[in-house]
Amino acid sequence: MARLAIFVGLLATLSVQLIAGPPHPQSNQSAASPLTLDDVVRLIKRNKNDRQAVSSAVSQRGVNFEMDEKVSNKLRKAGADDELLGTIWEATPTGKARMRALLTSPSGADIQASAAEALALQDIQNEAAPDRRLQLVDAYEKKFPNSALISYVDTEAARAYQVKGDYDKAQESCRKSLKADPDNTFSLIILAMVLPQPESLKKNPAEAATRLSEAESDARRALTLLDKLERRPDESDSQFAERRSSLAADAHFALGMAEMQRNDFDKAITEYQTAISSTKKPTFQYYYRLAEAEASEGRTPEAIQALQKASELARGTPMQKYAEDFMSELEKKAH
Repeated sequence: MARLAIFVGLLATLSVQLIAGPPHPQSNQSAASPLTLDDVVRLIKRNKNDRQAVSSAVSQRGVNFEMDEKVSNKLRKAGADDELLGTIWEATPTGKARMRALLTSPSGADIQASAAEALALQDIQNEAAPDRRLQLVDAYEKKFPNSALISYVDTEAARAYQVKGDYDKAQESCRKSLKADPDNTFSLIILAMVLPQPESLKKNPAEAATRLSEAESDARRALTLLDKLERRPDESDSQFAERRSSLAADAHFALGMAEMQRNDFDKAITEYQTAISSTKKPTFQYYYRLAEAEASEGRTPEAIQALQKASELARGTPMQKYAEDFMSELEKKAH
């Protein structure tokens, strides 16, 4: 399935005041500098009954260290609880970069949302089990019904339904997402892949042409919007290039699916091949669908070659048998 390892950026503007004074006399220049680990330890000990003072100081100034087990243990020993450790993590260089990434839209626009909203979205994105992810989405919508991040929360719901094979619900979540942000590239791509699903088309054959036209339109719009996609603060240039190319590959895959359902196998082959060549990590589905299109055009050797690659990518999973069974069927027909 599509890897829309969806990371929708952010720029959390936590407007807090420095309630507690500096941990020790400093110059004006050092007063604005990030806190050291020792500074934070002293601040925690000095404000044992006023965690808000510590949180405000950390959020205002930031820290110059990263959070690891050793640092976490030292802060806990000083008196930090889980909530305060979370606040300190947000102020670390890695934490701040991650927060900026969570509060930036796919097209690079800043999103005004709280740190709590952003981290709740991160929890949803990090949840691999689709049913549990949907539970987190439901909890988010109840807790933050007016969140500016709701479009990206709905993207995650669509992704979970897509994994479960519930394409009607995936489509519904995509539409909700796009109502909140029409430029949500991720939801456009998921919707473009869901609409041409054969199971869905069979349920409403009268709407097939309309759905395929919409899928094509969504995929092409997503490809256009990818020109606006910006590198997240927490990724390198090469990571950004691969993420962008993977999204482009999914969009071309969706175009291939639409052409396949129109029985235009030549165009489907072209789009599937473009999807494969667009990314360093093409999926099993890309090659399997390419094999279907090649076989439909009577190109049995090319279809078998695509299935061999699909089998390699699916090794050790149930998908490997699908590829090998299809390959055996084609080989029998060829003899």
